[in-house]
Amino acid sequence: MRKLLMLAIGVSAICSLTACETSKSSNPLSPSVAGPIPGVNITAPQALSPTQGARIATGDQPITLTVRNAQTNGQRPLSYVFEVATDTNFAQKVYSHTGITPGDGQTSHKVGDALSPDHTYYWRARAVDGANSGDFMAPATFAIFTPVVFGAPGLAQPANGAGVSSLRPVFVLTNSARSGPAGAIVYVIDVALDAAFTQRITLVSGPEQPNQTQLTPGQDLPAGKQIYWRARATDASNEGPWSAAAMFTTPSGGGSPGPGPSPNPNPQPGPATNDAIDPRTVSVVKGADITGWSVTSTLTRVTISNGQLCTEHTKAGRWPAVPFFNDPATVEGNQWVFANIGGKWYGGAGEWLRPGQTCKAIDSNFARDSFAGTVMASWYPRSGEQVGFAVSTPARAGQWGPPERSNIVLVPWP
Repeated sequence: MRKLLMLAIGVSAICSLTACETSKSSNPLSPSVAGPIPGVNITAPQALSPTQGARIATGDQPITLTVRNAQTNGQRPLSYVFEVATDTNFAQKVYSHTGITPGDGQTSHKVGDALSPDHTYYWRARAVDGANSGDFMAPATFAIFTPVVFGAPGLAQPANGAGVSSLRPVFVLTNSARSGPAGAIVYVIDVALDAAFTQRITLVSGPEQPNQTQLTPGQDLPAGKQIYWRARATDASNEGPWSAAAMFTTPSGGGSPGPGPSPNPNPQPGPATNDAIDPRTVSVVKGADITGWSVTSTLTRVTISNGQLCTEHTKAGRWPAVPFFNDPATVEGNQWVFANIGGKWYGGAGEWLRPGQTCKAIDSNFARDSFAGTVMASWYPRSGEQVGFAVSTPARAGQWGPPERSNIVLVPWP
Protein backbone atom coordinates (compact mmCIF):
# COMPACT_ATOMS: atom_id res chain seq x y z
CA MET A 1 0.00 0.00 0.00
CA ARG A 2 2.80 2.36 0.91
CA LYS A 3 4.53 1.59 -2.41
CA LEU A 4 1.33 2.34 -4.36
CA LEU A 5 0.95 5.63 -2.51
CA MET A 6 4.53 6.68 -3.27
CA LEU A 7 4.07 5.79 -6.95
CA ALA A 8 0.92 7.89 -7.13
CA ILE A 9 2.70 10.81 -5.54
CA GLY A 10 5.58 10.46 -8.06
CA VAL A 11 3.27 10.37 -11.05
CA SER A 12 1.42 13.37 -9.70
CA ALA A 13 4.65 15.29 -9.32
CA ILE A 14 5.74 14.44 -12.87
CA CYS A 15 2.38 15.50 -14.28
CA SER A 16 2.52 18.67 -12.27
CA LEU A 17 5.97 19.48 -13.64
CA THR A 18 4.81 18.69 -17.17
CA ALA A 19 1.80 20.91 -16.77
CA CYS A 20 3.99 23.73 -15.55
CA GLU A 21 6.32 23.31 -18.54
CA THR A 22 3.38 23.19 -20.95
CA SER A 23 2.03 26.39 -19.45
CA LYS A 24 5.42 28.05 -19.72
CA SER A 25 5.99 27.21 -23.38
CA SER A 26 2.50 28.18 -24.48
CA ASN A 27 2.73 31.67 -22.98
CA PRO A 28 3.43 33.88 -26.05
CA LEU A 29 5.22 36.49 -23.95
CA SER A 30 7.53 34.03 -22.20
CA PRO A 31 11.24 34.67 -22.95
CA SER A 32 11.71 30.97 -23.60
CA VAL A 33 8.57 30.36 -25.60
CA ALA A 34 8.86 27.53 -28.08
CA GLY A 35 8.68 28.96 -31.60
CA PRO A 36 7.71 29.62 -34.19
CA ILE A 37 4.23 30.39 -32.85
CA PRO A 38 1.57 29.23 -35.34
CA GLY A 39 -0.48 31.96 -36.96
CA VAL A 40 1.97 34.79 -36.25
CA ASN A 41 2.94 36.83 -39.29
CA ILE A 42 5.63 39.52 -39.42
CA THR A 43 5.81 41.69 -42.54
CA ALA A 44 9.07 42.84 -44.12
CA PRO A 45 10.18 46.38 -43.30
CA GLN A 46 10.51 48.94 -46.09
CA ALA A 47 13.75 50.71 -47.00
CA LEU A 48 13.65 54.49 -46.48
CA SER A 49 17.27 55.62 -46.39
CA PRO A 50 19.69 55.43 -48.10
CA THR A 51 17.43 55.51 -51.12
CA GLN A 52 17.98 53.05 -53.95
CA GLY A 53 21.18 53.87 -55.81
CA ALA A 54 22.23 56.65 -53.42
CA ARG A 55 25.82 57.89 -53.62
CA ILE A 56 27.41 58.77 -50.30
CA ALA A 57 30.72 60.58 -49.96
CA THR A 58 33.18 58.65 -47.83
CA GLY A 59 33.54 61.65 -45.55
CA ASP A 60 29.83 61.48 -44.69
CA GLN A 61 30.25 58.20 -42.82
CA PRO A 62 29.21 56.44 -40.70
CA ILE A 63 25.95 56.05 -42.57
CA THR A 64 22.54 55.56 -40.99
CA LEU A 65 20.15 52.91 -42.30
CA THR A 66 16.43 53.62 -41.88
CA VAL A 67 13.39 51.44 -42.52
CA ARG A 68 9.65 51.84 -42.15
CA ASN A 69 8.66 49.47 -39.37
CA ALA A 70 7.34 45.98 -39.98
CA GLN A 71 3.91 44.93 -38.77
CA THR A 72 2.97 41.84 -36.72
CA ASN A 73 -0.24 40.22 -35.55
CA GLY A 74 1.62 38.59 -32.66
CA GLN A 75 1.89 39.75 -29.06
CA ARG A 76 5.66 39.66 -28.77
CA PRO A 77 7.72 42.86 -29.21
CA LEU A 78 9.81 43.15 -32.35
CA SER A 79 13.48 43.88 -32.79
CA TYR A 80 15.44 44.36 -36.01
CA VAL A 81 18.35 42.82 -37.86
CA PHE A 82 20.38 45.01 -40.28
CA GLU A 83 22.92 43.62 -42.75
CA VAL A 84 25.28 45.17 -45.31
CA ALA A 85 27.12 43.17 -47.98
CA THR A 86 29.07 43.62 -51.18
CA ASP A 87 26.91 41.15 -53.12
CA THR A 88 23.19 40.81 -53.67
CA ASN A 89 23.13 37.33 -52.09
CA PHE A 90 24.77 38.59 -48.87
CA ALA A 91 27.45 35.94 -49.02
CA GLN A 92 30.06 38.66 -48.42
CA LYS A 93 28.68 40.54 -45.43
CA VAL A 94 30.68 43.52 -44.21
CA TYR A 95 28.34 44.50 -41.38
CA SER A 96 25.55 42.87 -39.36
CA HIS A 97 23.75 43.88 -36.17
CA THR A 98 20.86 42.28 -34.28
CA GLY A 99 18.60 43.21 -31.38
CA ILE A 100 17.90 46.74 -32.63
CA THR A 101 15.02 48.35 -30.76
CA PRO A 102 12.32 49.74 -33.06
CA GLY A 103 11.55 53.44 -33.24
CA ASP A 104 8.18 55.11 -33.55
CA GLY A 105 6.95 54.23 -37.04
CA GLN A 106 10.45 53.82 -38.40
CA THR A 107 13.71 52.40 -37.16
CA SER A 108 17.19 53.81 -37.74
CA HIS A 109 20.57 52.24 -37.10
CA LYS A 110 23.99 53.80 -37.55
CA VAL A 111 26.58 51.49 -39.09
CA GLY A 112 29.39 51.35 -36.56
CA ASP A 113 32.35 51.30 -38.94
CA ALA A 114 33.24 53.33 -42.01
CA LEU A 115 32.81 51.25 -45.16
CA SER A 116 35.55 51.07 -47.78
CA PRO A 117 35.13 53.79 -50.43
CA ASP A 118 34.54 53.32 -54.15
CA HIS A 119 32.29 50.27 -53.75
CA THR A 120 28.61 49.53 -54.21
CA TYR A 121 26.90 47.96 -51.19
CA TYR A 122 23.65 46.09 -50.63
CA TRP A 123 21.66 46.42 -47.41
CA ARG A 124 18.59 44.80 -45.97
CA ALA A 125 16.68 44.41 -42.72
CA ARG A 126 14.07 42.18 -41.12
CA ALA A 127 12.05 42.08 -37.93
CA VAL A 128 12.06 39.20 -35.39
CA ASP A 129 10.25 38.61 -32.11
CA GLY A 130 12.44 35.87 -30.60
CA ALA A 131 10.08 33.11 -31.71
CA ASN A 132 9.16 34.19 -35.23
CA SER A 133 11.19 35.87 -37.99
CA GLY A 134 9.86 38.09 -40.75
CA ASP A 135 11.20 38.12 -44.29
CA PHE A 136 14.12 40.31 -45.24
CA MET A 137 13.10 43.31 -47.31
CA ALA A 138 14.32 43.39 -50.92
CA PRO A 139 17.98 44.49 -50.93
CA ALA A 140 18.65 48.16 -51.64
CA THR A 141 21.93 49.52 -52.94
CA PHE A 142 24.10 52.51 -52.20
CA ALA A 143 27.63 53.47 -53.19
CA ILE A 144 30.41 54.95 -51.08
CA PHE A 145 32.61 57.16 -53.23
CA THR A 146 35.68 59.31 -52.84
CA PRO A 147 34.60 62.78 -53.94
CA VAL A 148 36.55 64.61 -56.58
CA VAL A 149 37.39 68.14 -55.44
CA PHE A 150 38.70 70.76 -57.86
CA GLY A 151 40.27 74.05 -56.92
CA ALA A 152 39.65 77.13 -59.05
CA PRO A 153 42.09 77.54 -61.94
CA GLY A 154 44.33 80.61 -62.11
CA LEU A 155 43.71 83.19 -64.81
CA ALA A 156 47.16 83.83 -66.27
CA GLN A 157 46.34 85.65 -69.50
CA PRO A 158 44.78 88.04 -70.35
CA ALA A 159 45.78 89.59 -67.04
CA ASN A 160 43.22 91.59 -65.10
CA GLY A 161 43.01 95.13 -66.56
CA ALA A 162 45.13 94.31 -69.61
CA GLY A 163 44.39 95.23 -73.18
CA VAL A 164 44.56 92.57 -75.89
CA SER A 165 45.46 92.96 -79.55
CA SER A 166 43.06 90.36 -80.96
CA LEU A 167 39.33 89.80 -80.89
CA ARG A 168 40.17 86.13 -80.37
CA PRO A 169 42.67 86.30 -77.52
CA VAL A 170 44.35 83.18 -76.22
CA PHE A 171 43.10 82.39 -72.71
CA VAL A 172 45.84 80.87 -70.55
CA LEU A 173 44.87 79.02 -67.35
CA THR A 174 47.01 77.69 -64.54
CA ASN A 175 45.59 74.20 -64.07
CA SER A 176 43.38 73.51 -61.07
CA ALA A 177 44.54 71.58 -58.05
CA ARG A 178 42.45 68.46 -57.55
CA SER A 179 41.95 65.53 -55.20
CA GLY A 180 40.15 62.23 -55.64
CA PRO A 181 39.80 60.02 -58.71
CA ALA A 182 39.18 62.70 -61.32
CA GLY A 183 38.37 61.70 -64.87
CA ALA A 184 39.42 63.48 -68.06
CA ILE A 185 39.44 67.16 -67.14
CA VAL A 186 37.83 69.84 -69.30
CA TYR A 187 38.05 73.56 -68.61
CA VAL A 188 35.10 75.85 -69.25
CA ILE A 189 35.68 79.58 -69.71
CA ASP A 190 32.75 81.94 -69.27
CA VAL A 191 33.04 85.21 -71.24
CA ALA A 192 30.63 88.10 -70.64
CA LEU A 193 30.13 91.85 -70.88
CA ASP A 194 29.51 92.27 -67.14
CA ALA A 195 31.13 91.11 -63.91
CA ALA A 196 27.92 89.33 -62.88
CA PHE A 197 28.05 87.23 -66.08
CA THR A 198 24.43 87.91 -66.92
CA GLN A 199 25.39 89.20 -70.41
CA ARG A 200 27.21 86.15 -71.65
CA ILE A 201 29.07 86.36 -74.93
CA THR A 202 30.30 82.79 -75.25
CA LEU A 203 31.55 79.71 -73.46
CA VAL A 204 34.94 78.32 -74.43
CA SER A 205 35.90 74.79 -73.42
CA GLY A 206 38.64 72.29 -74.03
CA PRO A 207 40.68 69.48 -72.49
CA GLU A 208 43.37 70.08 -69.90
CA GLN A 209 46.94 70.47 -71.10
CA PRO A 210 50.07 69.90 -68.97
CA ASN A 211 50.68 72.60 -66.32
CA GLN A 212 48.84 75.32 -68.21
CA THR A 213 45.85 75.12 -70.53
CA GLN A 214 45.42 77.44 -73.51
CA LEU A 215 42.03 77.93 -75.18
CA THR A 216 40.93 80.26 -77.95
CA PRO A 217 37.33 81.36 -78.57
CA GLY A 218 35.76 80.16 -81.79
CA GLN A 219 34.23 83.57 -82.52
CA ASP A 220 35.31 87.20 -82.44
CA LEU A 221 34.63 89.05 -79.21
CA PRO A 222 33.01 92.50 -79.41
CA ALA A 223 35.49 95.23 -80.37
CA GLY A 224 36.35 98.10 -78.04
CA LYS A 225 34.68 96.55 -75.00
CA GLN A 226 35.57 95.62 -71.45
CA ILE A 227 35.29 91.84 -71.33
CA TYR A 228 35.02 89.73 -68.17
CA TRP A 229 36.12 86.12 -67.96
CA ARG A 230 36.28 83.31 -65.44
CA ALA A 231 36.99 79.60 -65.61
CA ARG A 232 36.45 76.32 -63.83
CA ALA A 233 37.55 72.69 -64.12
CA THR A 234 35.16 69.81 -64.75
CA ASP A 235 35.21 66.13 -65.46
CA ALA A 236 32.31 63.95 -66.61
CA SER A 237 30.73 63.83 -63.12
CA ASN A 238 32.14 66.78 -61.19
CA GLU A 239 32.68 70.48 -61.53
CA GLY A 240 34.90 72.84 -59.60
CA PRO A 241 34.23 76.39 -58.44
CA TRP A 242 34.44 79.35 -60.75
CA SER A 243 37.60 81.38 -60.45
CA ALA A 244 37.45 85.03 -59.52
CA ALA A 245 36.65 87.15 -62.57
CA ALA A 246 39.23 89.13 -64.51
CA MET A 247 38.65 91.95 -66.99
CA PHE A 248 40.42 92.88 -70.21
CA THR A 249 39.76 95.31 -73.05
CA THR A 250 39.45 94.38 -76.72
CA PRO A 251 40.88 96.56 -79.48
CA SER A 252 38.45 99.01 -81.03
CA GLY A 253 39.60 98.38 -84.58
CA GLY A 254 39.46 94.63 -84.45
CA GLY A 255 43.18 94.12 -83.89
CA SER A 256 45.35 91.50 -85.44
CA PRO A 257 43.81 88.10 -86.09
CA GLY A 258 44.24 85.64 -83.30
CA PRO A 259 45.41 82.08 -83.81
CA GLY A 260 42.67 80.03 -85.32
CA PRO A 261 42.33 76.33 -85.76
CA SER A 262 44.56 74.81 -88.42
CA PRO A 263 42.56 73.64 -91.43
CA ASN A 264 42.29 69.91 -91.75
CA PRO A 265 41.22 68.75 -95.21
CA ASN A 266 40.57 65.21 -93.93
CA PRO A 267 39.05 65.54 -90.45
CA GLN A 268 38.89 62.30 -88.54
CA PRO A 269 36.94 61.71 -85.34
CA GLY A 270 38.91 60.37 -82.43
CA PRO A 271 41.13 61.66 -79.63
CA ALA A 272 41.40 65.12 -81.23
CA THR A 273 37.72 65.66 -80.42
CA ASN A 274 38.31 64.67 -76.78
CA ASP A 275 36.26 61.49 -77.22
CA ALA A 276 36.91 58.91 -74.54
CA ILE A 277 36.43 56.16 -77.12
CA ASP A 278 37.27 56.20 -80.82
CA PRO A 279 33.89 56.73 -82.51
CA ARG A 280 35.18 54.95 -85.62
CA THR A 281 34.99 51.70 -83.64
CA VAL A 282 31.34 52.22 -82.62
CA SER A 283 28.46 50.36 -84.26
CA VAL A 284 25.41 52.61 -84.15
CA VAL A 285 22.34 50.45 -83.48
CA LYS A 286 19.68 53.16 -83.25
CA GLY A 287 19.47 56.61 -84.77
CA ALA A 288 21.57 58.46 -87.29
CA ASP A 289 25.29 57.71 -87.33
CA ILE A 290 26.64 60.71 -85.43
CA THR A 291 30.22 59.45 -85.16
CA GLY A 292 31.35 61.70 -87.99
CA TRP A 293 29.29 64.73 -86.96
CA SER A 294 30.96 67.99 -85.92
CA VAL A 295 31.85 68.11 -82.23
CA THR A 296 30.51 71.54 -81.29
CA SER A 297 29.63 70.95 -77.63
CA THR A 298 31.49 69.69 -74.57
CA LEU A 299 29.96 67.48 -71.91
CA THR A 300 30.75 69.23 -68.65
CA ARG A 301 28.91 66.92 -66.24
CA VAL A 302 27.18 63.52 -66.38
CA THR A 303 25.26 62.26 -63.35
CA ILE A 304 23.20 59.12 -62.83
CA SER A 305 21.20 59.39 -59.62
CA ASN A 306 17.68 59.60 -58.21
CA GLY A 307 16.27 57.91 -61.29
CA GLN A 308 17.68 60.47 -63.72
CA LEU A 309 20.44 60.66 -66.32
CA CYS A 310 21.72 64.24 -66.59
CA THR A 311 24.02 65.24 -69.45
CA GLU A 312 25.05 68.87 -69.03
CA HIS A 313 26.89 70.35 -72.00
CA THR A 314 27.97 73.70 -73.31
CA LYS A 315 25.41 73.86 -76.16
CA ALA A 316 22.35 73.11 -74.00
CA GLY A 317 19.63 75.54 -75.05
CA ARG A 318 21.68 76.73 -78.01
CA TRP A 319 21.09 74.07 -80.65
CA PRO A 320 18.16 74.82 -83.00
CA ALA A 321 14.77 73.67 -81.74
CA VAL A 322 12.89 71.54 -84.27
CA PRO A 323 9.26 70.27 -84.28
CA PHE A 324 8.69 66.93 -82.60
CA PHE A 325 6.75 64.93 -85.21
CA ASN A 326 3.18 66.33 -85.17
CA ASP A 327 3.44 67.48 -81.57
CA PRO A 328 3.40 71.25 -80.96
CA ALA A 329 6.43 70.78 -78.69
CA THR A 330 9.98 71.11 -79.99
CA VAL A 331 13.21 69.23 -79.28
CA GLU A 332 16.86 70.14 -79.66
CA GLY A 333 18.65 66.83 -79.23
CA ASN A 334 19.05 63.30 -77.93
CA GLN A 335 21.02 61.66 -75.18
CA TRP A 336 23.35 58.91 -76.44
CA VAL A 337 24.47 55.76 -74.63
CA PHE A 338 27.47 53.62 -75.61
CA ALA A 339 27.88 50.05 -74.34
CA ASN A 340 30.84 47.70 -74.54
CA ILE A 341 29.30 44.31 -75.24
CA GLY A 342 31.61 41.37 -75.84
CA GLY A 343 34.58 43.69 -76.36
CA LYS A 344 32.85 45.82 -79.03
CA TRP A 345 31.34 49.28 -78.63
CA TYR A 346 27.71 49.88 -79.60
CA GLY A 347 25.85 53.18 -79.44
CA GLY A 348 22.30 54.38 -79.75
CA ALA A 349 20.19 57.51 -79.50
CA GLY A 350 18.16 57.47 -76.31
CA GLU A 351 15.80 60.03 -74.80
CA TRP A 352 14.72 63.23 -76.55
CA LEU A 353 15.81 66.56 -75.07
CA ARG A 354 13.63 69.65 -75.14
CA PRO A 355 15.35 73.02 -75.62
CA GLY A 356 17.70 73.57 -72.69
CA GLN A 357 16.82 70.24 -71.07
CA THR A 358 19.69 68.10 -69.73
CA CYS A 359 18.02 65.49 -67.45
CA LYS A 360 15.76 62.57 -68.37
CA ALA A 361 14.20 59.81 -66.29
CA ILE A 362 16.02 56.49 -66.33
CA ASP A 363 15.22 53.13 -64.77
CA SER A 364 16.17 49.47 -65.02
CA ASN A 365 14.27 49.17 -68.32
CA PHE A 366 15.97 52.06 -70.09
CA ALA A 367 18.08 49.87 -72.43
CA ARG A 368 15.20 47.54 -73.26
CA ASP A 369 12.84 50.45 -73.89
CA SER A 370 15.21 52.78 -75.73
CA PHE A 371 17.08 50.16 -77.75
CA ALA A 372 14.38 47.57 -78.39
CA GLY A 373 15.26 45.14 -81.16
CA THR A 374 19.00 45.82 -80.96
CA VAL A 375 21.96 44.13 -79.32
CA MET A 376 21.69 46.74 -76.53
CA ALA A 377 18.15 45.71 -75.57
CA SER A 378 19.30 42.86 -73.32
CA TRP A 379 22.21 44.83 -71.87
CA TYR A 380 22.13 46.59 -68.53
CA PRO A 381 25.30 48.04 -67.01
CA ARG A 382 26.83 46.50 -63.91
CA SER A 383 27.86 48.71 -61.03
CA GLY A 384 31.25 50.18 -61.84
CA GLU A 385 31.01 49.37 -65.56
CA GLN A 386 32.31 52.15 -67.84
CA VAL A 387 29.42 53.45 -69.94
CA GLY A 388 29.76 56.04 -72.70
CA PHE A 389 27.53 59.11 -72.99
CA ALA A 390 27.11 61.95 -75.44
CA VAL A 391 24.43 64.33 -76.70
CA SER A 392 23.59 65.32 -80.25
CA THR A 393 21.14 67.36 -82.25
CA PRO A 394 18.00 65.27 -82.95
CA ALA A 395 19.14 61.91 -84.32
CA ARG A 396 16.92 59.15 -82.94
CA ALA A 397 14.70 59.19 -86.03
CA GLY A 398 17.43 60.29 -88.45
CA GLN A 399 19.14 63.64 -88.84
CA TRP A 400 16.66 66.44 -88.08
CA GLY A 401 18.94 69.44 -87.92
CA PRO A 402 22.57 70.45 -88.22
CA PRO A 403 24.87 67.44 -87.70
CA GLU A 404 26.34 68.41 -84.33
CA ARG A 405 27.25 66.42 -81.25
CA SER A 406 29.25 66.58 -78.04
CA ASN A 407 32.32 64.62 -77.18
CA ILE A 408 31.87 61.10 -75.82
CA VAL A 409 32.75 60.56 -72.15
CA LEU A 410 33.03 57.41 -70.04
CA VAL A 411 31.34 57.33 -66.64
CA PRO A 412 31.28 54.40 -64.16
CA TRP A 413 27.76 53.14 -63.59
CA PRO A 414 26.79 53.70 -59.93
